[in-house]
Amino acid sequence: MTTSDIAALGEATVRTTEIDRDEFYLRGLDECRAITRRYGTSFYFATQFFPREVREGIYAVYAFARIPDEIVDDPDKTDRELTIAKLNDWRSRWLRAMDEGESSDAVLNAIVRAFKKFDIGVDLGEAFLKSMFMDEEKFRYESYADLEEYMYGSAGVIGLMVTRVVGYSSEAAFDHAIKLGYAFQLTNFLRDIREDHDELGRVYMPQDEMRRFRITDTDLASQERSERFVEFMRFQIERNRRVYREALPGIPMLHWRGRLAVRISYVLYKAILREIERANYNVFAGRVRTNLGQKLWLSAKALVGVYE
Repeated sequence: MTTSDIAALGEATVRTTEIDRDEFYLRGLDECRAITRRYGTSFYFATQFFPREVREGIYAVYAFARIPDEIVDDPDKTDRELTIAKLNDWRSRWLRAMDEGESSDAVLNAIVRAFKKFDIGVDLGEAFLKSMFMDEEKFRYESYADLEEYMYGSAGVIGLMVTRVVGYSSEAAFDHAIKLGYAFQLTNFLRDIREDHDELGRVYMPQDEMRRFRITDTDLASQERSERFVEFMRFQIERNRRVYREALPGIPMLHWRGRLAVRISYVLYKAILREIERANYNVFAGRVRTNLGQKLWLSAKALVGVYE
């Protein structure tokens, strides 16, 4: 499945009247699983520790987010108006499916079924899609507060959706879920500085902080790992780890059936920061990632409650 394939999902549809509804649902769910496996390797690894019912809901949430994300992040796109039109089309079809309770598109049908089952409201989906439209309108963020406004829609509400799917014992879990969404996204921003700048023309680093450390767009374009850049990255990683710590108390508030998988996601994403440090903060040389051996070791640590 290519980026173009995922961006065009749903254009060729199959009528639910032609086949059994459960079979149609399973077809869509399998597509959601394939999307998760292709685009979220660490996340997909962690989802294997969810029980089946929860895992299926998580796949649907991931697909809901990934499809529009791929529309706006396609490095080959050349027409902004066409991108916005595709986003509007996805939003319209999703809203129609939410209203009708089903869709003739297999993936959308699985997504809507999960949203209805786990009481994920239209308001959360709309908040996420708002951030996707922002990606076509805003390419720099002046302050961390400005960035947080974007991250609420692009990551915080995903944490809220996942919490709905997993289950929770306290409403306080939602605030921590938002923080965990922020933590994951900040890690992605740090890892993907080069790709975001060079391929998409975006900088998700607060501009006031870049000025403080005397980092310019030219520095990012030149991919120079200067001492200024190293200090800048240290500052960003320190804050990112603080956000992880703020998110951590929410995990025990989740239903027991989902805690382990969330703990594993937590340690796997957080470990990327350590890998950036081990690479001497050179995020320009290639995408920093953990290998399978590291994932297994970190998962074992998460199993016994070790988060470092």
